[in-house]
Amino acid sequence: MSIPTEQLSLLTRLELIERNPLTRSLQRYDDDLDLAKALRRNPFAGGAPGVCYSRRLQLVDEVVSLVSVTPTMLAGARGLHNALFSSLDRQNPLNPNNRRRVFAFFESVGKPLKDLPWAPEFGGGLVFAGWTGNGKSRTVERFLELVPQVVIHEANPEYGWTTLRQLVWLKVHMPSDGSRGGLLVEMLKQIDKVLETDYAKQYLGKGWTVEKLLVVVIYILLVHRCGLVVIEECQDRNLAATSRFGTEFVQFFLRLLNAGMGVAVLGNPLAFDELTGSAQTEARLTEYGWFDFMPITDVSSEEWSVDVVNGVWKAAQLLDDRDDEVEGIAQLIFDKTGGVLRYVARLRRVTLALGLRTGARRVTKDLILSAAESPEMHGVQRQIGVFAERDLAALANWGDLPTAWIQRAWLAGDSVPEDAGAGGQPSAQPKSTASPLSESTKKPSPSRSKKAREGRNKGTPTGGVAGYLGDDFRAKLLAELENHAALAGR
Repeated sequence: MSIPTEQLSLLTRLELIERNPLTRSLQRYDDDLDLAKALRRNPFAGGAPGVCYSRRLQLVDEVVSLVSVTPTMLAGARGLHNALFSSLDRQNPLNPNNRRRVFAFFESVGKPLKDLPWAPEFGGGLVFAGWTGNGKSRTVERFLELVPQVVIHEANPEYGWTTLRQLVWLKVHMPSDGSRGGLLVEMLKQIDKVLETDYAKQYLGKGWTVEKLLVVVIYILLVHRCGLVVIEECQDRNLAATSRFGTEFVQFFLRLLNAGMGVAVLGNPLAFDELTGSAQTEARLTEYGWFDFMPITDVSSEEWSVDVVNGVWKAAQLLDDRDDEVEGIAQLIFDKTGGVLRYVARLRRVTLALGLRTGARRVTKDLILSAAESPEMHGVQRQIGVFAERDLAALANWGDLPTAWIQRAWLAGDSVPEDAGAGGQPSAQPKSTASPLSESTKKPSPSRSKKAREGRNKGTPTGGVAGYLGDDFRAKLLAELENHAALAGR
C-alpha cells in the first residue's frame, strides 16, 4: 500500500523530488542570480571586429534578440520556473498514485468535460498582463528557451511506461475567432508538430464535440506529463466577460490546473475581467503570480537607467567606437521612446543602421535625433508622445489600450484627485490634460484611502516586483556578466 505524499517526511519528499525522472534533464534555477544570468542575452558582446560596415548592416535586427533582465522579467521567469517544476513534481511517477491517476483518466476519454470529476488538488497559474511591446511575450519566450520542450525517456517499469516522449511545455496562441474549438485544434496541431504524433487526425472528426475534445486534450497532456501550458496573447475580444466564451475558457484553464499542470495566460489587461470576477478563480490562476508589463515611467529608476539604457541601448554596439557620452541620455531616450521597450529596441536598430549607412564612428546625439525622425519611427511617434508626456486624454485614441489601467499606474503613489470615485480610484478624465503631472498630482496625500493604498483592484497594475533587482543584486549580476565576458574573450 502506497503512503500519501503529504504523510511522507520532508527528507523523504525531498529525495523523491530530486529523483524525479521528469525533471532530471532540466536545469533548476533556485538562485535568482543564476536565473538572471541565464536570461541575459547579448549577441553584441563579442562585437564584429574586421567586418565592414556594409556587412554589419545585416546584423542590426539582432537588437531585438538582446535581453536585459528587468525586475518584472526576472519575477515573471521565476514564476514560470516555479509553476513548471511544481507541476512536474506533482506528476512524479515515483509516486504510485500519480501513475494510477494517468491510467484512471483514460476512462474519462469520450465523456464531456462537465462529467469529469474534480480532483482535490490544483496546479498553479500565472497571468502576464500588458499590451504588445512591453516584454511579456519576450519574458516567456526567453524562459522557455532555457527549457527543453521534449525529453525522451526509455522504458522503465518503475515509472509505469514503456517509452515516453515527455512534453515539458506547450505554448499556443489563442485563435482569432475566439472559440474553444479553435484553441483545441491549435493545441492538438502543436502537440503533433512537437511530438511527431497524429492526435489531430485521430480526434478531429465526426462525433468529437468540443466538450469531449476538452477531455481528450487534457488526457494527452497528462500522458505526456506536460508541466506548463502557455496560452499566448489573449485579447479582450477572445476572453473578455462580454464574450460568451469567457466563462468556458476560464473553466478549461481551471481543468488544466486541476489535472496538475501549470497554466500561464498572456494578454491585454482588458481580457481578464472574467478571471478577476471570481475570488477563487483569481486565486488559482495567479498562484505563481500576476505580472504587469507596461512602459517604464520613472526615468531616474535603476530599471530605466541600468536595465534599459545601459543594458539594451548602450549594449547593442555595431559601430567602431562606443557611444558618445550624451548628457541626459536617459531622459532623451525616454522622450523618444515613451519608455516602451519595443520602441527602445526599434530606435536603437534604426540609429545603428543610420550610423552604418553614413559611416559614423559612434552614436552621437545628432544621430539619435535623426533616427527618431526617421520613417521607421514616424508611425509610432504619436504613441510615444502620449506615454512620454502621460497624456491621459489621448489614450482614448487607441481602442486596444487599457486606458483606466494605465491611468491608475501613472497615478500610483500620487494623490487621489478630488473627483475620484469609490475606493479612491481616479475618474476616467484627468482634471488637466495639458499637465497630467502637475505638482498637485506629484505630492502624496495623507488622506489617501486605505483601499487605495492596499491590494490590487480589478484591472489595476501591480508593483510588487521591485525587490527582485535591488542595487546589490544588480552589482553582483553586472560583475558576474563582466567576468563571464572577460573569460570568453581570452
